[in-house]
Amino acid sequence: MKFHWRTCIMNKTTKDITLVALFPALMAATAGVSIPLGNMPAITLQTLFVYLAGLLLTPRKAALSMSIYVLLGVMGLPVFSGFRGGFGVLLGGSGGFIIGFIFMAWAVAFMKNRNFLNNHFWYTTVVLIVATTGLYMIGASYITFLTGANYWLVLGGFYLYLVGDITKILTAIYVHVRIRSHVTYEYS
Repeated sequence: MKFHWRTCIMNKTTKDITLVALFPALMAATAGVSIPLGNMPAITLQTLFVYLAGLLLTPRKAALSMSIYVLLGVMGLPVFSGFRGGFGVLLGGSGGFIIGFIFMAWAVAFMKNRNFLNNHFWYTTVVLIVATTGLYMIGASYITFLTGANYWLVLGGFYLYLVGDITKILTAIYVHVRIRSHVTYEYS
């Protein structure tokens, strides 16, 4: 069998495009799965896919994937929680979280690709908890900016998200362990 470098490059490019597009598609498909919390942003499955994008893609591709998700939502497609879309959603309480998805996916992928994780359960757990904490901080900062509320009170109110986020972290680690050898990008 003859080796063609063009075929190899096309297959990698197809794989890249597919994986980058996969996470916004999964986030859009599960946008209706949300638990409203009154004035607070809803609990959603979307952070699960942000975790997986960070664990399975390079930092650039993870950030690109989440940027595509945000762009689709801003264009009006119903990809945000509760099947909402439009620029107005970013101006609401969940806007900080939505923008934070880009940074969160990049940070997880960056730490993974610096061999910090070393495919170890506890390291991966710590990285995802740190990334979630960063997301909480971005979300609380944005809500504080919008409402003028006390930052620490807003951040303290996020205890409602802890059980769901711990469940999503454990689910993301389980899925990552099961599929990483088939789709991950790790530097040598």
